[in-house]
Amino acid sequence: MIEIVFGYGTEGMLMAAGIFRENIYCFDLTLSKGNLMDKPYPDLTELRLRAESGEPLRIWYSQDSDEMSGFFWLMYELEDLEEIQIHGITLPPYFECANGDVIVWEKWGEVAPEEWSLFLSCQNRIPRNYRRGCALEWQQMLWENTPFRATVNGKLVSASETLYDCFLRKDIVPAAYRRRR
Repeated sequence: MIEIVFGYGTEGMLMAAGIFRENIYCFDLTLSKGNLMDKPYPDLTELRLRAESGEPLRIWYSQDSDEMSGFFWLMYELEDLEEIQIHGITLPPYFECANGDVIVWEKWGEVAPEEWSLFLSCQNRIPRNYRRGCALEWQQMLWENTPFRATVNGKLVSASETLYDCFLRKDIVPAAYRRRR
């Protein structure tokens, strides 16, 4: 099984969980920010050859904008490989421990190495048509090439620089008002 992650911290956690380095591909591309045409995209020749020879891929991704962008980018890059096996493990919004405690993570790099095996049962095969849909959405994002990609209500969207302004104003204006009193 080839493990695919989208951040160096996540790669480190996966190696600490006992996965051999040669079975991990890390694409820390920060695709949620900046001009998509200026990114230094990696050479996928080796990964493609391994996948075509029958090695299944397991992609670890979450609702984090960089991980979600990485997932869509990879689906775009592998779209022409019809017969490969791709599985995904999406980080759930929370995890309830046996003692009743609830843990909330935002991305895979926050999950401790000893906890990774808990999520193997969440693995799902990613159907060909879903992969194709993700590839088409990434192609649209390449065409739009906005300054940001963000996850809004679980969906990856192209976004302008002003996406978060309303949230900032909501926090800044009351603070400024309180200071004037």
